[in-house]
Amino acid sequence: MTPTHSASKTWLWSLILLALAVLFHMYFIVSAWKQPVILFGDAYYYDHSATVLNALHLYSYWSWGPAAQVTPGYPLFLSLIYRFASLFSQSHQVAMHTAQTVQHLLSVVTVMLVYRLMRFCLPRWASFIGALLWLVYPPVIYANNQLLTENLYIPCLLAFTFAFLTAIRDKTLWHFGVAGFWLAVTTLVRPSVMPLAVAPLLLLFDRAVRTQWRHWLSEFASYVGVFVLFMLPWWIRNAVVMHQLILTDLDSANPLLYGSDPNFEKDVSLSSGLSLEQQKALAIHRIEAGFHTHPLMYLKWYTLDKIGLLFDTPWYNSTLAKHAGLLTRATFAYAHLHILWVVVGAIGLLMSAWFPYLRWIAALALFLIVVQLPFIPINRYAYPTMPFFFLGVGVVLYGLQQLWLRRAGATPTSQGD
Repeated sequence: MTPTHSASKTWLWSLILLALAVLFHMYFIVSAWKQPVILFGDAYYYDHSATVLNALHLYSYWSWGPAAQVTPGYPLFLSLIYRFASLFSQSHQVAMHTAQTVQHLLSVVTVMLVYRLMRFCLPRWASFIGALLWLVYPPVIYANNQLLTENLYIPCLLAFTFAFLTAIRDKTLWHFGVAGFWLAVTTLVRPSVMPLAVAPLLLLFDRAVRTQWRHWLSEFASYVGVFVLFMLPWWIRNAVVMHQLILTDLDSANPLLYGSDPNFEKDVSLSSGLSLEQQKALAIHRIEAGFHTHPLMYLKWYTLDKIGLLFDTPWYNSTLAKHAGLLTRATFAYAHLHILWVVVGAIGLLMSAWFPYLRWIAALALFLIVVQLPFIPINRYAYPTMPFFFLGVGVVLYGLQQLWLRRAGATPTSQGD
């Protein structure tokens, strides 16, 4: 196969996947516009924050005063969409529907990013299947119709992952700088990824990198420098407005407190009447007391139990609308395969340790799970890791194909086939 023919075949697979993703999400975009947007939970506060930002040019969260409960990425994203929608209509429903539409279109981007990430080491067919499975994964549509951070966090996280792998492959200051930019953007949406600012340090385990440490040092400086540059406005704002150094946000106390309680689903008033500082102090006290008095029980709670609660069910609506269309019903039925993708994907991520680039994705998936363990274990917080599990599914499929070819006496296929 000539390079030109191979390149055209690569573009063909990408265009087919793009067309399927656009058509799939257009169906749900049209469906969403036929129903009113109903806000509840965190979505209510994100909407409030965006509205206040446009009206008063003030960043708040659940009040009318300045706040830093959450990082500004998603509220700013919503406010920009609302401002654009106001050029055509003053209806707030139209503004929220426009936000839903943009979120669906971002999901098209995530499908293509999942495909491109898999193409670092997997053949076109395996990458296509993995991306297609993510495309029709039911919680994607469920999330897109809600005004929540996951809709911006996932494409940013995947863009960072792609940029970081590209930087490792090409080893240029520019690519490491781009990776630092995407890490800053992702941190401003969901701050749990901030520790990845030191991720290039892991490259020092490579002997070849250690022998060229001066070049690596300049790459690391580019990565961290760009990250700090784009985080600075948030840090400066907090120092000026909030009169304190706030690197990310102040909202970790509540999920940390409920994460310390094995009965969090019943003890719904655990934080009643407590300030954020008091909630954090109570959480730390409960964790210390729990590990001191019942070490094995709390170790199990903070590992196996929480992983089970995070992944045993998908984050999606448990009831099906009475007049749901055929595609919606098929998607709903597909949701019951969630645990299959989790198990197979986990196996694939373990297998990724033998792939030069995918091992970084496996390490990232593990990191995202570990940083979530101290907090409240609800399936919504596991949802952003699912693209990596579908990548793991692709790894398993590719491994099975190679095993079958070897047993059949055929020549194993290359990654480009």
